[in-house]
Amino acid sequence: MAVDINEDLKKASNKTGVYKTYKEYKKSYESLKKKAGSSQETANKFLSQPLTDYKKWRKKHTSNAKSFLQELIKQLKETKGSGLETDKLIKRIFLNSLKKIKPQLKTILIEEAINALGCSNTMTTIPSTYYVPVRCVDLFGSFELGPDDKIGKFFYEKKPIQYNDFPFSMNRELYQRTQNLNQPYQAVAGSPYRGKSNQNLFNVTYIETYTDPITLLVVNEPTFKVDISTRVGVPAVDIFLADYYESIDILDYKQFFANLTDYVTGVISFGRGDGFLKIQTIQKTLLIMQRILGLCSDSNKEINVGASSKVSEVDNVDESFYEFNDIDLRIIEQSISDIKLGVVEFEECDNIKVPLNLEATLTALDNLEFNEDTSDLNEIEAASGIIYPTLDDGFKLSLDEGFFEQFLKALVNTVLSPKNVLPIMTIAAMFDQPFYKQVSNIEDFQKKFRTFFNEFMTKVVAIFTKEVFNELKKEVKALVKLLLQDINDEKTRKRYRMVLAIVAIIPGLAVITKDFRDCKSVLDELLQLLNIGIKKRLDKLAEKGGDLPLPLLLSAKLLDGYSPTRSFLNTVQNLQEIGVPTGPMPDGSPNKFLASIKAMIDGNAQEVEENGKVAIGIGPLTITPAGVTIPKDAYGKFI
Repeated sequence: MAVDINEDLKKASNKTGVYKTYKEYKKSYESLKKKAGSSQETANKFLSQPLTDYKKWRKKHTSNAKSFLQELIKQLKETKGSGLETDKLIKRIFLNSLKKIKPQLKTILIEEAINALGCSNTMTTIPSTYYVPVRCVDLFGSFELGPDDKIGKFFYEKKPIQYNDFPFSMNRELYQRTQNLNQPYQAVAGSPYRGKSNQNLFNVTYIETYTDPITLLVVNEPTFKVDISTRVGVPAVDIFLADYYESIDILDYKQFFANLTDYVTGVISFGRGDGFLKIQTIQKTLLIMQRILGLCSDSNKEINVGASSKVSEVDNVDESFYEFNDIDLRIIEQSISDIKLGVVEFEECDNIKVPLNLEATLTALDNLEFNEDTSDLNEIEAASGIIYPTLDDGFKLSLDEGFFEQFLKALVNTVLSPKNVLPIMTIAAMFDQPFYKQVSNIEDFQKKFRTFFNEFMTKVVAIFTKEVFNELKKEVKALVKLLLQDINDEKTRKRYRMVLAIVAIIPGLAVITKDFRDCKSVLDELLQLLNIGIKKRLDKLAEKGGDLPLPLLLSAKLLDGYSPTRSFLNTVQNLQEIGVPTGPMPDGSPNKFLASIKAMIDGNAQEVEENGKVAIGIGPLTITPAGVTIPKDAYGKFI
C-alpha cells in the first residue's frame, strides 16, 4: 500500500527506466553483434535536440508541479521508448478518450455547478428576470471576433443557427444577440429557448443599460437579460441544467484544437493580435491550472476514475495558491513578448526564436474533421498532427511534448465557453450570489468559482488518467514478459552448459580419484588441524546459532538462482543513480559502454556455468564417545 505517492512514483520511474534501458540495450546489443546499423540514426539525431530544448522551454512556462498523469506518460515513454511512434500511441489514447468523454462532461458540469452554487435537489428555478454581465459569461473574450472571422470562427459552432434544432449553436446565437441591441431571442426564434424536453427554458436579450431591481441604480454595462420561463412539473435546478445542456454540444472540437494549438505555441493569440492584458490572463490561468494538476499527485489527494473525488487538497486551496512571485511574473512577461513577436523561443538552443506559421495553422484547423461518432483513422491522424504546421517539421517531437502538457487545460477551458457558463451565472444571480458579478475573465472565474473549477478539472483529469494507466499496464506487462522470457532462456542455457561440462569430465574421474588418494597424507594433516579447534568452534555455533539460522539456509533452495539479466539490470540502475548515461548515444546509435558491461556479465556467467563449482566443507555432524565424526567435503554447481 502506498504511503508516499511521490516516493513510489520515483521508485516506479526508476524501475521502468531501467527496464526501458534493457529493452533498448537488447535491440542495440544484437545489432552490434551483427554489425548492423540503424537507418533511423540520422533522424533520431536531428529530432533529439529540439525535444530537449523544448522541454526546458516549456518548463519555464509552468510551475514545477507535475501531475500523476504526466508521470504515467513519462513511464509509458520509458517502457516503449521516446519517439514519434510512442507519441502517436499516447495521442490516440487522448483523442479516443476525448470522443468518449462528452456524456461524463455533462454529468460532472451539472454536479459541480450545483455544488458550487450551494443548490440542493429540492431547490427549484424561480421564473423572473436576471441580469448577467457579458464579461462574466465570455471569459476568454470570444465575442470580440465574430463567427465569420478567419480566426474567430474557430470559437463558434460549425453548424449555422437553426432554431428548434439540436444541438443548437448557442455561441453563435449569443454573439448575434450582442449584435442586435434590445432584440430578444424570442423575436427571431418565435418562442423562448427550449430545452431537449421541448419545454421553454428562458428568453435572452442583449442590453447595455438597466435598472438594478435591488439597488434601483442605473447600470451601464453590456449585459444579458435572462427571463426564466415557467416550467411544467417540478422545475428542479438540476433538471433545468440537464435539459439545457442536452440541447447543445457541450464540447466543440474545432474550438478545442484551436485552444490546444494556442496554449502550446501562442499562434492564435498572435494571429488575433491579443493585447498584453489578455495574453497575461491566459498565461496566469495556465500556470494555476498546472498547480491544480500537481495537487492530483499528492498522497492526500485521491482521484477516483469513476468521477468521484476526495477534495482534501483541492478544498483547502487558499488565496496564496493564486499568487505569483517575481520569477513567475518575469516568465509570463517573456512568454507574452514571444507571442507578440510571433515566435517560440528555445533557450538552450542559443536562444533561437522560431517564427510561427499562422496561415498554415489556420489551414490545418479549417481542414480538420473530428467526430465522436466515427473511428476514422485519418481523423485521428490529422488531429494528432494538428500543431505540426505551426513550426518546421524538425520540431514535431517538441510540439508533441506541449500537446500532452496542454491537452487537459485546453479541454477544461473549451468547456468554459459562453454557452456553458451562461446558465451557471444565471443560477448564481437567481439565488443572489453576488460574487458572480466580480468575474471579468477566466482568471477571476478560476478564483471566485475555485471549488467548481478545481473539482471539475480534477475529475476530467481522472478520466484521462485511467486511460493512460490502462495502456501503461499493457506495456509494462509486455516488457515484464520479455524479461521473464530472457531469464528463463538463460536458465535453460545454464543447465545445458552445466550438464555438458559435467559429462565431459566423467571419463577422467578414475584419474581424479587416484590423484586424490595419493594426496591422503595432506588430507590427514588438514584433518588434524581442523580437530584441534573443533570443540571450540562447536561451542561458538551453539551460542550464536551459526552465521545464518538453519531454517533460512534450508530455504535457500527456493531462491531463483543467479541471472545475468537481473545482474545487468541492477548494474544499470546503479549507474543511473550515480549519473552515468545509459541511454542511446546522442546520434541514436547504441551505447557501447553499456553493451561492453553486458558482454562482461555474459562472459562471466558462461564461465561459471561451464567450469564453476562450489566447494563446501561440512563440519562434524555428530559427537561420539570416541570424539567427533570426520568432517567431509562436498561439491556442486553454482546456480
